[in-house]
Amino acid sequence: LKVDETRDLVRAFRTIFPKQTRPSSRSAFLLKGLSKVPRREIEDTLAKTDDLLQESTGPFFAGNSISCADIVWGPFLERYTAQLPVLYKDLDVRSYSHINTWLDAMDGLP
Repeated sequence: LKVDETRDLVRAFRTIFPKQTRPSSRSAFLLKGLSKVPRREIEDTLAKTDDLLQESTGPFFAGNSISCADIVWGPFLERYTAQLPVLYKDLDVRSYSHINTWLDAMDGLP
């Protein structure tokens, strides 16, 4: 993958994750002020992320090998996997097939 393509995948993070939220260490992109982000916005974020991963030729954002894009997206998607079911009943990040494949690929790294 070219540097420009990887850079675009990193930049996509800013356009996909909910607006007017903070990337805090405890509740990254989950709160707007003191209120949780509406479920619909979270579902849109997950759907767009899943679509972005579907465009890849492998399980990672940039294909069959981990890239800077995976390093940028990783902490937030992994945190969403743990935190979203607590905030939103029946919202399972792993139900998005390409995100699920990505999570499995990340878990399989040494």
